[in-house]
Amino acid sequence: MALTEKGTLAFGVEVDGVVHKDFELRLATMADWEDALEAAGEGACQARVNRHAWAKTLVKLGALPREQITAELLGSLAATEYGLLAAAEASLRGKLAAANASSGSSGS
Repeated sequence: MALTEKGTLAFGVEVDGVVHKDFELRLATMADWEDALEAAGEGACQARVNRHAWAKTLVKLGALPREQITAELLGSLAATEYGLLAAAEASLRGKLAAANASSGSSGS
């Protein structure tokens, strides 16, 4: 199931004179979280781990090529953007829960 959430950052990120604001975030996989934990480093705060996870799960950020969406790039975002990305991620979890509930899956 390919769930995504679209949104718009408040300030975005400027790359080569172009501001990129529109984003699309996909649901993270276990591998995404494992990679993010490893990349963030031992003892990293949750915000840093999230930034590394979002770098893997952002399928679109403005017109940037996918390979340019990195944890380092996301680190340059205004701190207020964190809440927007976290809300998009929470919305995805809600969509997944709703899809599972409507499918009648027993979880077995």
